[in-house]
Amino acid sequence: MADPLTPDRTPDDPPTPPDPVDRAEDGRAEDSRAEYRSGARALLGRAGFESGSDIYERARPTYPPEAVDRLTGTAGLAPGERVLDLAAGTGKMTRRLIERGLRCVAAEPSPSMRQVFTEVVPGVPLMAATAEHIPLGDDTMDAVVVAQAFHWFDPAVALAETARVLRAGGWLALIWNERDESDPVVSELVRISKWDTMAPYPIGKDFSADIDRSGRFGPVERTKLPFTQWLDVPDFVGQVASRSYVQVLPEAQRRALLDEVEVFGASLPQPIAMPYITDLFCARVSD
Repeated sequence: MADPLTPDRTPDDPPTPPDPVDRAEDGRAEDSRAEYRSGARALLGRAGFESGSDIYERARPTYPPEAVDRLTGTAGLAPGERVLDLAAGTGKMTRRLIERGLRCVAAEPSPSMRQVFTEVVPGVPLMAATAEHIPLGDDTMDAVVVAQAFHWFDPAVALAETARVLRAGGWLALIWNERDESDPVVSELVRISKWDTMAPYPIGKDFSADIDRSGRFGPVERTKLPFTQWLDVPDFVGQVASRSYVQVLPEAQRRALLDEVEVFGASLPQPIAMPYITDLFCARVSD
C-alpha cells in the first residue's frame, strides 16, 4: 500500500489552479469567487512572496504552544497521525506539529519559501502545490492545517480539495497570528506601514462564514489566544519588510517606508514588545 504521505506527484512548480467556476457545484460563495477572479489578491499573493523568505523566517513569529495544543486537542490528533500543512511557507507551523509527534507533509507554491523550508525543516515531504490543486489521494489525511495563508486562497475550490484529502472524521484548522491593533505601538505601526489600507483581508475577519458556505464541514470552533513577541529593531523592520505588499513596492518607496519603520522602532523601549492575538478556526469534515 502506498504511503499516504507520498504525493501523487512532485512537480517542480505548482499547476495553475482551475477556474473556480469549473469546480463549483452550485451557487455558493459567489462573492468570494468574484473577488478571487478579479486577480488582484491572487497576483499579490504570488508576487509578494517571490523573494525575501529569509526575512520572513527570521522576523515573523512562530505559533504559541497554547494555540497549537488547542488545535491538536480540538482535532483529537495523536502522535503518528497524518497532517498536511497547506501553504506551509517556511515551515513555522510544520515544526510545531512535528514537535507533537505528528507525521507531516507540506505544500507550498513559492520556490523562495520552499528553499527556506528545506533548510529549516529537513526530511519533511514538501510539494510544490497550491491549495486549489493538492497532489494527494482522497481520504489520506487526518487533518489539514493552514497557517497565515487561507486569505490568499480561492475558498470554494480550496475547501473542496481539503475535504477531498481528509479521511472521514478528519479536521480542518485555519490559524492566523494577528497583531493586536488595540495596542498603541501596533496602532502606530499600522499607520506608518500602511497596513490599514493594504492588509489582504480585514483583521479579525470571521472565516467561519467561508467554511460554512462550502457545505463540506461541521460547526466551526473559534478560539482567540493572546501572546507577545519580543523584537530587536532589525526584526521589527523585517516584519514589515516581509509583507507581500511591501515586497512589490518600487525600491524607492519600499526603502522610504522601511526607513520610517526603523526610526519608529529605534524610539521604542528595547526589546520591542509586539502583542498578537492568535485566531484559530477548527471544523470537522462532514460525513
